[in-house]
Amino acid sequence: MSAKANSLKEEGNRYFQDGEYKTAEMLYGKAIQQDSQNPKLFTNRAMTRLRLQSWEPCIDDCLRSIELDKSTNMKGYYYLAQAQLALHHPNEAFHSAMTAYHECIKTNSSSTRNVSQLVLQAKKERWEAKERERIRRRSALLHELEEELQRKMGVELRRVGIMCEGREETSDAREEREEVESTWRRKIEELRSVFAIADEGLKERVRTAHLILLSPRLPL
Repeated sequence: MSAKANSLKEEGNRYFQDGEYKTAEMLYGKAIQQDSQNPKLFTNRAMTRLRLQSWEPCIDDCLRSIELDKSTNMKGYYYLAQAQLALHHPNEAFHSAMTAYHECIKTNSSSTRNVSQLVLQAKKERWEAKERERIRRRSALLHELEEELQRKMGVELRRVGIMCEGREETSDAREEREEVESTWRRKIEELRSVFAIADEGLKERVRTAHLILLSPRLPL
């Protein structure tokens, strides 16, 4: 790192420590202009942009830092995972966090605990996103099946109505209409019961999954 870039970085560090993140971001940017091939300058600015909640620029800095140093760039992946989570991209965040975690394990880093917590958070949000999508599809399926049963009930009721058209409804016709309504409404209730039973199974899955997600053990 050139002397000028290092001086700007150190000044940026001081402003960062004082909570002056915009000024620190500007100084890190000037340092990058002096030495655009130094991955640590990009991770410094990425960390500042995390504090500023500038998620997309943070991701850009992380990816540039990783491009310059893929092998030992734990911080680049760690900050990248945080920004990806903030943008609700749990799959990408999980993979980034796991890469950072593996780097921590290899170097026996003091950041291992923080990184492992981020892995668990990304894992939890990834699972929740999958469940939201599953519930959305399930609700759409239930609605579609109910509509089909309602349609079939309507067809049967129209058939009964056509048979009685032009004359007063007899007791037999009325009983048949009521039987048709009862049969199809019972089918609709049975359908809802099947989905309700599935929901009970889901609740148990949720409880089990949360226990697993809260476990300190991580996939290696």
